[in-house]
Order: sequence, then C-alpha cells, then structure tokens
Amino acid sequence: MTLFSLAVGELASQEPDLPLSAKIHCSGCHQAPRPGSMTQDAWEPTIQTMFEMAREKNVPVPTAPQFNEIVNFYVQNSPEKFRPVVDDLEETKLKFEKMAVGSLPVNERPQATNVRICDLDSDGKEDDVVVTDNEHSTISWLRLDESSGEWKETVLAKAPAPVRTNIFDFDQDGDMDIAVAAMGFMHPNDDLIGEFHLLINRGDQTFEQKTVLRGTPRITDIAPGDFDKDGDIDFVVAMFGWRKTGGIGYLEQKSPTEFTTHPLLQINGTMRVMPAFVDDDDKLDFLALITQEHETVAAFIQEKPGKFRNSILARANHPVFGSSGIQFVDLDGDGDKDLLYTNGDMMDENPLPKPFHGVRWFENKDGEWVLHHLAEMPGCYCGTASDMDGDGDLDIVASALYFHWDQNDFPSLIWLENTGGAKEFIRRKIAYAPTNLASHDVGDLNGDGLPDIVAAGMHIPGPLGRKGRLTVWLQKK
Repeated sequence: MTLFSLAVGELASQEPDLPLSAKIHCSGCHQAPRPGSMTQDAWEPTIQTMFEMAREKNVPVPTAPQFNEIVNFYVQNSPEKFRPVVDDLEETKLKFEKMAVGSLPVNERPQATNVRICDLDSDGKEDDVVVTDNEHSTISWLRLDESSGEWKETVLAKAPAPVRTNIFDFDQDGDMDIAVAAMGFMHPNDDLIGEFHLLINRGDQTFEQKTVLRGTPRITDIAPGDFDKDGDIDFVVAMFGWRKTGGIGYLEQKSPTEFTTHPLLQINGTMRVMPAFVDDDDKLDFLALITQEHETVAAFIQEKPGKFRNSILARANHPVFGSSGIQFVDLDGDGDKDLLYTNGDMMDENPLPKPFHGVRWFENKDGEWVLHHLAEMPGCYCGTASDMDGDGDLDIVASALYFHWDQNDFPSLIWLENTGGAKEFIRRKIAYAPTNLASHDVGDLNGDGLPDIVAAGMHIPGPLGRKGRLTVWLQKK
C-alpha cells in the first residue's frame, strides 16, 4: 500500500519554504508544521512548549537567535485569523423527527462521550444503544420501549471517564458482551490511570463487570478479535496517554480471566484501533489512528500469531491536523475496503475551527490510495457510511465537536449524499443543535426500515446555548 500525505491543500502551495533552523529543530518528533496550520498568536507559546518538551527528552534545542528566527518565520507567514468555513450546504432532503432522549444531565454541561448501535438483547434487531458518559462515569443501555413508546436508559456499569465501547460475544455463549475503554480522567495528563473493563452478559439483561487492565496510559479504544486463530477473543488496546505516555498493546487471551500483554508500539496519541483484514491473507490485522503530533493512519499487518509489522497508510503534513476518526468500509461498492477519514479535533494549542477540517475518502485502487476531499466541516469528529436514502449506495453522516458556533455558525450534523458510485457527494445539512457532537451512530432504532441517527453531546468546551446530552433523529417517510 502506498503512503499518502494528507496535505493542507492551498496552504502549502502559498507558503515559502521553511528556514533551515525550522527544518532542523521542528521535525525531530513529527512533520515540520506549515505556517498556515495555526494563527499568528498561537505560534510563539506553542514553539516554546515544544522546545521545552524537546529539552526534557534531551533533544537538541535551538539557540536564542535560532528560536527568534523560527518564531518570526511562523508568525510572519501565518494568518492573523483563519478564513471562516462557509455554510453553503443544501437542505437535508430527508425528513427527521428530532428528540432528546435518555437520562437528564447532572450539571449544566452534558458529557456523553460515545454511542454505539447494536443488538444488545439478541432479539435480531440492532435497535439498542450503548452509551458512555464522562459526567455520570457510566456505561448505559438506551432503547425505545415498544409498548410505551418511551426511551429508557439503564445503567450497566461504572468506570472513570469511559469514552468508547465495542459490543461482541466474548465468551461465545450467544449473548453480546461489552468492552469498555476508560481514560480515567478526560483532561490532558500523563498519569497511568487508564482502564479496560469487560461487561459480561449474564443472559438476563444484567452484566458482570470484570477489570482486564488498570494503571496504564489513558485508554481510548479496544479492538476485539481472534488474532492468533486459537478460537478465543484477544484484544488490541489503544493507550492515548498524552505527551510522555501512550502506546498500542496486544492482549493475548490465555483463559477468560488471564491475558498476556505484548507491547506493540510505544507512542502517544493512539485514538482508534479496529480489526481489519488489510492484506490478502487470512490473518487478522488492525488499523490505528494515531493523533497528537503524529497525525497518522497506520496498518498493523500480522505476519505470524501475535507478531505485527506496521506501516503508514497516510500522514498529515503538519502536526495539528486534528485527526478524529476512521472507518474501514467499501464506500464505492467495488469489492475492496476504502478508508473514511475525519479530522476536526480543536482541543489543542490553537483551539479554533480550521479550514482544513472535514471529511475525506481514501479510495482503494488495487492497493493504491487515491485521496478525495469530500466536505469541509469545522470541528468534524465522526463519520459513518450508511445508505441514508435507500438508493443502494453508501452515503456519509458526519458530526462535529464544534464549539465556535456563536462566532461562525455551521451545522453540527450533516450527511453527504452519494449520487452513484461515489463519483459525487452532495453536502446536506441536518442540524445546528445540539453542538459538540463527539460521537454518533446510524441504525434503525424504531424498526420502520429507515436509518436513524443517535448522537452524544460532550459540552466540556464552548457556550451552552445549544446543549444536549443524547439526541435521536428518527427518519420519516
């Protein structure tokens, strides 16, 4: 597979070449940043922080004249402000009934972190939603009660700062179990407070909580799969950490209560891991989205049981691209898997919506990746491929953790209509509120055969005029 650079587009083509001092001192840990990737006021404090981190790692830092040269170059060649992303999206075309669902937030800032649609009760219908919530420290089950027509949310377990789940049959007894990734504490830190829990389905809609890992860098994702082909479920763990800690680990199951941990990569910022057959053999591989300064999509190819070779599929050409999500899916229906990618993380040294945030598609053409820019979307945080209009091809739903809507308004939820064969996508708005949609999922929640949307509002940053913890958009004919 070919490495592809996630270029900034018009920014790089309009900027002068970097001075030698920047090439030497600003590329030791990541790609040398482009001046247009941040605004003028952010450069000096950010550069100062980066060199302090380099000094802690015993990496050579610039002299005072070199520091001034680097700062002056970036400030002089960066924008005072980013150009606003224009809201020129088409009307939705689809009909939705929007409703707030689930438990009420405890305080004024709801903090639902993730939603996953699944068939948790094994009734043959994927109409259940597993919810993680930082404010409540809960993992809960949201569903529409058919008899009463009311939405009910039931707490299944608690964990510190749970941020993502995966639903699967761990013990192979026919019931769906839940893997929970918990950061320990949401705000940035390098403490070893990450946790991984299994919620084992007892078969009566209650769950036994078992701790698999504790005391690790902050955990953001768990990828289950029988990686060693011995008939049981193993795990790949994404440990985000922050600046000094983090990594990717492989947990080989020895028994249902015993795992052997194999470190695969020591690196900060791993946000997503997902099992996938990347090459042409029958050994299960996985993909990883590595954020922070790395801004990389990597494939980990399994060469023999538990042994992985990693290679970069795509890398942004600067360290503040804001990678936020990936999905491995056959978007164009040609029989091979493509890569749906979003970027829009604004919670960094320059917490602003950026004109290079949005939705991209890496088209797989015989192992070569062709990059398509599908939509600009400030704060874009999640993308899901689904046939929203029932015409037989995959469209895309995208949501944004966008908290500058009071300064430059833009929809927080959109869909991209595939006009056929993924040749063209029409950008269509769905909603402006709630904002701060950290996660969404798509599925038939009320059994009428139409895809619906559920979204999680994580209102840690930004104003509160458009808040909402859990919101459902039921599609209507």
